[in-house]
Amino acid sequence: MYLLDSDAAKKVCQYQLLDELSQALDSPLNEFAVLPQLKFQLRLNNDIKSLEKLGSPEAVRLANLLVEQAAEVEIVAETANPILELNRPDIDSGEAILFAALYGSDNDSMLSGDKRAFVALSKINEIPKVEALWARVICLEEAIYLILKTADFEKVSDKVRERPDVDISLSIAFGRSKVNTLHEVSEALLSNMKHLNAETSGKYILRA
Repeated sequence: MYLLDSDAAKKVCQYQLLDELSQALDSPLNEFAVLPQLKFQLRLNNDIKSLEKLGSPEAVRLANLLVEQAAEVEIVAETANPILELNRPDIDSGEAILFAALYGSDNDSMLSGDKRAFVALSKINEIPKVEALWARVICLEEAIYLILKTADFEKVSDKVRERPDVDISLSIAFGRSKVNTLHEVSEALLSNMKHLNAETSGKYILRA
């Protein structure tokens, strides 16, 4: 199961890369899990507001599809989970729930667009088992990097460049004034991952 934070879920839908993500991770949508509040955050119960939030009818359609087919993130109440007891302002409630769910299940992985939460996680030294989580977390840039290994580069590039409003880092990686090549995009994404690795004191694992 891949646990998606709301930021990553929203941006993947805005870029219209949900199918490509599913293929890259070799996981159908029913093997994804999202936070229960995602449908409210994206205003999916209101067509006008969801369109304003996501920016295109196709993004709205994909967000609805994701919410319909994905599971909801759950935390086993009977299991003692020290991550839920952390009081860190640099980890918001949604990320805390995802980290706790990941902590409670050795079979899940997590995709997050919140690199600040990863940096905060790297500073938690009082919970030994946290170290084992790093092998199962990926940032949004790495997800896009993986997508490029299985999807048509030109199609992915067009989709990302059509939405420069979604993510500044990814917009720059794919080129704003000109179209960047696959090599240039890959190097930019890898550079972002290396920066996250450094910011987390080497704990974020570079799989590229």
